[in-house]
Amino acid sequence: MAVLGVVFAGVSLVSCKDNVPYDTKHLDKFHALTTETEDINIQPGDLSLFVDYSNCIAKGMQSPFYQKMVSPLTAATKHFWSIKGDQISEETIDDPSKGVYYLLNNVEETNYAALDKSIEQMANGKGESVMLTDGELFTQTATKNNPNNPYMHAAFKKWLLKGHDIHILAGPFKETYNGQVYDKKRFYIIFTDDRIEGNVYDRIREIVNFEDFPEVDEFHLSGNYPWIVPTNGKSSQPNEIVASETTAYGSYEIQDWQVNWKNIINLILNGYDEQGNMLPNGEKLIGGLRVNKNAFGCYRIKDVDVVVSNINANYFDIYNRIEMGEKVGKTQITPQALKNFIIVDSAEFHKHGNVDLYFDINNFAPDGELDGKPFNYFKIDIVVKDLENILGNSIDMFNFDSVVNQGQTNVSISESLKNCVFDPDLMNKLKGKVLYTIYVKSDKY
Repeated sequence: MAVLGVVFAGVSLVSCKDNVPYDTKHLDKFHALTTETEDINIQPGDLSLFVDYSNCIAKGMQSPFYQKMVSPLTAATKHFWSIKGDQISEETIDDPSKGVYYLLNNVEETNYAALDKSIEQMANGKGESVMLTDGELFTQTATKNNPNNPYMHAAFKKWLLKGHDIHILAGPFKETYNGQVYDKKRFYIIFTDDRIEGNVYDRIREIVNFEDFPEVDEFHLSGNYPWIVPTNGKSSQPNEIVASETTAYGSYEIQDWQVNWKNIINLILNGYDEQGNMLPNGEKLIGGLRVNKNAFGCYRIKDVDVVVSNINANYFDIYNRIEMGEKVGKTQITPQALKNFIIVDSAEFHKHGNVDLYFDINNFAPDGELDGKPFNYFKIDIVVKDLENILGNSIDMFNFDSVVNQGQTNVSISESLKNCVFDPDLMNKLKGKVLYTIYVKSDKY
């Protein structure tokens, strides 16, 4: 006997005997309504350029790399901030005869640049910003020089916790002070967000070929996270046995399996190799996904995990509310976890960065957990399980000679970066992040 739908106000709902929708047509809306999104919350096309009025910048045009960098910065800058001692002032750049290029070519050294206040202003900004500086903080106090002071750490952390990116470039130069020659660095500190199309870092890379300047060092810190990249450019590659109808949506996808669980268990879970030997984890369920393990810059993604959830009731509720014409807003859900259901091949991830999923053959027992009739809906979240810092001694590339304390090294920039890398708040922000989500519609179990 055919199951009849219930008709109410012209809307067709599922039978009262069934507890899930019959189709996936609202799963994309379900994802949007139930997934926490991290707003980029940055105003594009509004670059602020902060310039340290020091010999470092005054003599910048002697550096081929600096000359290259000036072009994209001049074109993109909307606000020019001069750092003259403790005065941080916005300069007029509307006059064509005295624009950004003119200002950069007419820098005169002013002592005691308030770099700490300037970097804080950048972190509090709503748009992208770049600082040109030698990184050496002097204060009009008894200590004056701050060779060990990680004075940029708080600002770096604030920007990264917003989910943005920091790129730091450093080129060497020689500075003469009181008759002595010192090895210094010219820093280009870029506050941006790599997810923004046409961001200032991308504009720089379009103009400047970094391979032409091997003497320039670069470091990247990120407070956001990389999406998984399907190797075919569209979606994952589910096992052909499930005969999935797959729809890709960038950071997630929807799979509609056309095969019943009896065949899935017999042919995938209890899979055999070509020699007739039972496979230790059965056949691969889902493949074709890859993670750039080094996308965080200072961290490497050490391991990933999968979190599988039964969303039958959650999807059923939102589906019906949409069908009834209700305006559904953001909804927080606590779906039932499906434990011992799907696992990730950690060895394959460690070797190649591929995320291959298998059924948990040794513990698989979803009786009572897959409770949908006549279908089941569940989602697979691939998440960051663990990170490891890959800082090593590479950060020492940002050290330079102190011009006040002869023979001493200024480590203020490198210490600021180290403090960020080991900051537990930043580590915890990245751990557990969802890299990719797969929604699955399957037959009743």
